[in-house]
Amino acid sequence: MMNKLKINKSKKSGFSLIEVLIAIVVFSFGLLGIAGLMTVSIRSNHNGYLRSQATILGNNMSARMRANVAGLWAGNYNGVASSTVTDICTSGTPCTREVLATYDMEHWGQLLDQLLPSGTGEITCPVVALPVGILSDGLWIASPPFPETCIIDISWNESNETGSSPQTLQLVIQP
Repeated sequence: MMNKLKINKSKKSGFSLIEVLIAIVVFSFGLLGIAGLMTVSIRSNHNGYLRSQATILGNNMSARMRANVAGLWAGNYNGVASSTVTDICTSGTPCTREVLATYDMEHWGQLLDQLLPSGTGEITCPVVALPVGILSDGLWIASPPFPETCIIDISWNESNETGSSPQTLQLVIQP
């Protein structure tokens, strides 16, 4: 009787070159998806930053208007903001309410131009006569709260998939 010897052939297990290439291709598609998601995320984050800046600039102008009540009542804040800032108030020539409003609008326009792409601003307030008996000498006056609402419009361009799109923020305030 012959003993049959069992020959145990051990198979070596491992990855073939084809399996490794398929894994690399699948992994590459995953990385491309993540890269695309990152670009959308960065663009959205930047657009959110621009909207925050527009809101801050609108509130800044609102505070400037509240600080110059005489100029607000006289309608000196109406119009489009200019980005050309001139030194108009010096120690020799103090500011009047009109000059201070002009300075505020110019400084605000410069900030819009610097912080927002193609940033512009416009303010629309009704001109209201001061009530009789209110002291109105010089820049500072004693006055009741402004009885009307003002509209502050801020426009800029945001980036999107196809280039840029115009955006507008409108604040309706009662300074």
